[in-house]
Amino acid sequence: MLLLHVSDTHLGSSKPLTYSRARELDFYDVFDEVIDLAVQERVDAVIHCGDLFDDFKPSPRTYYYAVKSLKRLSVAGIPFLVVAGQHDQPKRAEVSPLKVLEEVGVARVLALSEPRTHVVSLRTGELGVTAVPYSPPEVFSEWVGRLRKAEAVRRVLMAHLLLKELGLPTSHASLVDLDAAGYNYVALGDYHTRYSLRHGNTPVVYPGSTEALAVSEASSERYVALVDLSKSDVVVNWIKLSRFRRIVVMEGVRGFSDLEGRLSKLALGESGKPPILYVEFSRHVDQWERVRSRLDELVRRGLVLGYKPVGPEVAESEERSSEDLGEAPLTLESVVYEVAKDPEIAELLLGVIRSSEDDEAVEKLIKDVLGREKLVEKIEKLVRKK
Repeated sequence: MLLLHVSDTHLGSSKPLTYSRARELDFYDVFDEVIDLAVQERVDAVIHCGDLFDDFKPSPRTYYYAVKSLKRLSVAGIPFLVVAGQHDQPKRAEVSPLKVLEEVGVARVLALSEPRTHVVSLRTGELGVTAVPYSPPEVFSEWVGRLRKAEAVRRVLMAHLLLKELGLPTSHASLVDLDAAGYNYVALGDYHTRYSLRHGNTPVVYPGSTEALAVSEASSERYVALVDLSKSDVVVNWIKLSRFRRIVVMEGVRGFSDLEGRLSKLALGESGKPPILYVEFSRHVDQWERVRSRLDELVRRGLVLGYKPVGPEVAESEERSSEDLGEAPLTLESVVYEVAKDPEIAELLLGVIRSSEDDEAVEKLIKDVLGREKLVEKIEKLVRKK
């Protein structure tokens, strides 16, 4: 039995560049990569440990991308099992966005507001799941004694919480509190950095977020966990993601000349998406206008998506992105979206481009399109306009 463990995808976010359209697309793009991996690896299920969305009231665009990606799992016969993080939980009497996904048939919500125990029938057998959504630590302490293990050979704990073993100021429970040794695998979410350990013979894993939401989470690598439960000794394989955007942090920059020297070593524009630049100045910047002009130039040339300077006498409003400058860097995605003017057609065109060297994939894509009358009508209208 193979599971793909992912968490903290925060669909709909644009952090740390507030309101950046290009940054928002990053979160959808890397989520699509997770779905690609699940289909490619022919997993029995994808388990998501909370904060699928960044807000409990997603925009229509966010719903569109979430459903579009998850429908591909449904077509492949791969269940998407999810517990709620604090960002997925509604306030007062609102409906969680996770319940909307469940209603349209692309997700199964295992726990929304309190712990639940399930036996889930998968392609290669039954999986017992103890599902624990987010709660404040004081509420979670009341839950600990109520957690029940499922009557199944393979048992997994899925939870959105912070372990005491992380050494953070705030935490929910220890591995002893959770009786982690009583499960084959402990799948966790809420901690945005990859972290794993073993409690007895049980792997305990945080895969981390699929995109950094803050400068403190900057990393050159992001992962999902491929979990093999077929034997008594559970094997966890880390799969590196490739479609996330890097955040480059420069600490203690002394001024314009120092900035120039460091930029020359970054090899900007050589590979991948243009990064987000975070520049921390160690003292008053006596050539601030030159610094800002240089950073703006990097954005205009598409070498960085945006930048955030911090330090003495640097205003909070100095954060800039391609949208702030009125120019977006030219990328394959931005060009296709501009031409198509329609998310569905844009995704179709990008699929053809990315599969251009795989005849079988292109043929399958064309057959899929021809079977969707409304999409064909949209394409015909677009061609007539052009």
